Amino acid sequence: MSNETDSMLCLWVEPWGTDHWMRPGEEFSVVTETGPEESPFNVVVHAQGITVWVNSANSSEVFDKKGNPAPCGHQRPANAGF
Repeated sequence: MSNETDSMLCLWVEPWGTDHWMRPGEEFSVVTETGPEESPFNVVVHAQGITVWVNSANSSEVFDKKGNPAPCGHQRPANAGF
């Protein structure tokens, strides 16, 4: 997914509740290991950002466009309220 806005955008990954913040123009990928017959994600866009619900995996990882890990709290603004 990519942030095509002019401000920071939060990507939440559920059910773990991890937050990963994208600057304008950044792109992230959410990766899981699931079988080909399983639906790995549901994506919800809302006023606070984007939520990716992982449906059928025990874990997930978030990577930036260059393949670098973007762990929980990545680029979290100081005023995010966490």
